[in-house]
Amino acid sequence: MTENLLYAALTFIFLLVAGVAITLSSFWSGRFSAKSRALASRLKEIAMQRREDEQSQLLKTGSGLQGTWQQWILANAPGVRALGLLLTRSGSKHTTAEVMALSAGLGVLVWLPATLLLSAPWMMTVTGGLAAFSLPWVYLLHREKKRRLRFEDQLPEALDFMTRALRAGHGLSAAIGMVGDELPAPVGAEFKTVFEHLKLGMTFGDAMAQLADRINSNDLNFLLIALMIQRKTGGNLTELLTTLSQTVRERIKLKGKIRILASEGKLSGIMIGSLPFVLGSILSMLNPIYMSTLWTTSSGRTLMLVNLVMICLGALWMWKIVQIKV
Repeated sequence: MTENLLYAALTFIFLLVAGVAITLSSFWSGRFSAKSRALASRLKEIAMQRREDEQSQLLKTGSGLQGTWQQWILANAPGVRALGLLLTRSGSKHTTAEVMALSAGLGVLVWLPATLLLSAPWMMTVTGGLAAFSLPWVYLLHREKKRRLRFEDQLPEALDFMTRALRAGHGLSAAIGMVGDELPAPVGAEFKTVFEHLKLGMTFGDAMAQLADRINSNDLNFLLIALMIQRKTGGNLTELLTTLSQTVRERIKLKGKIRILASEGKLSGIMIGSLPFVLGSILSMLNPIYMSTLWTTSSGRTLMLVNLVMICLGALWMWKIVQIKV
């Protein structure tokens, strides 16, 4: 017990010192380094020509504000690139360092008390720590999905707006800028970013490719492919956008019908998955001595762990069944 306490205390101190060092270094590099001052000056010149919300959209990038050793960590650490892309797709303003520090802190806060105070088996403490570590990632995945669905719902309106702008005599870049100015987020903010990239000299293909990376939507990919083909082969762009808008609307209707039909399966999965925990809680209140065998004996703890794994596998299986791709 004393040895475990020593290891846990040393681990906690190491993580605490590392988190403080990374936070202070990130704050110093982001505010006072020469590169950050030069980038801030350039962004200030650009922001003088646009509204305040455009400035905040440009300042979201911030990838060049890290120190040299932090850049090496962010470039080589496993999962960091995926986390950065997830932050961009979810529309979060937090940095990868902040999310990683939060995940590590939650994992330690769950693992350390379970190890020192509850004296729980190492497998249960590690599982609880990993579950707490993954909570920020799960939240970001949820935000990314909500933002993507909201973008897809707004995309037909954006296509109709671009069609009207093209028929009025505006160019494609100007139509994209008008969508960014007139429509709400997230479609307005994303098209506004594309327009700013085009103003700064980025090619149309690269700007739209970055848009596809930030959203990860099949409907948007259809638009990008159609625009790339049209720019190479020519054709009636307004008719193309009109047809694509109708197609996206029909896909949204079909996905809504499928979501309604699959709701019964989702409800069944939730009820079946929660049933063991509800019955366990009721039996614990009615006969606590009888139920205490599950967590006071090694065979009971093993049985609980096996059942928990099987419940998770069953929930994952039912979730895969109701996920129908359109």
